Amino acid sequence: MPRGDSDEEAFTGLEAAIVFIAFIVVASVFAYAVLGVGMTTSQKSQETMHAALGEAGSAFRPGYTVIAKLDNDQGHVEFIEFDLETATDLAVIDMERMTCTVATTETFVTFPPGDPDVTVTWRCQRDAGDLLETGEVVTVKLMVGAVGIRRGDTFTLDVIASEGATASLTRTVPAGVGKNVYLELF
Repeated sequence: MPRGDSDEEAFTGLEAAIVFIAFIVVASVFAYAVLGVGMTTSQKSQETMHAALGEAGSAFRPGYTVIAKLDNDQGHVEFIEFDLETATDLAVIDMERMTCTVATTETFVTFPPGDPDVTVTWRCQRDAGDLLETGEVVTVKLMVGAVGIRRGDTFTLDVIASEGATASLTRTVPAGVGKNVYLELF
């Protein structure tokens, strides 16, 4: 039986190869884009992780003892003294760039780096320098007479490292204490 005029064209091997290569090229471009986005996301995650480790590594903690001295005249707190040490083995804190704030219900006072009312004394120092490192302890003495902390007042003391880590203490001065007295605040 003879075949009639048929206009059907078959897929040749060359045409199939061209379509296959086109699919591979599109897939590889898509894979490259996905991998690029994945690498960018991975890099951002890594940067975030390193920043978090750096901030956690710059943490410090206050000691448990806070000493206050009341003056002779009004019974105001003359100074507050407390210890600081690092919270992790990664921490290195520049004590020259430390900021302290004292807040009561009536006042808020900031002691910027280099303020003469802030005295840092090394209790345990392993090497020379102003960097607080693992195993070292400093005593910080704040002259807070201008803040006006009186008997019965509660105050919050924040110590802020230059990297942003903050240690906070909230203490209450007992109401029934006399003048010219040294107190351990809890």
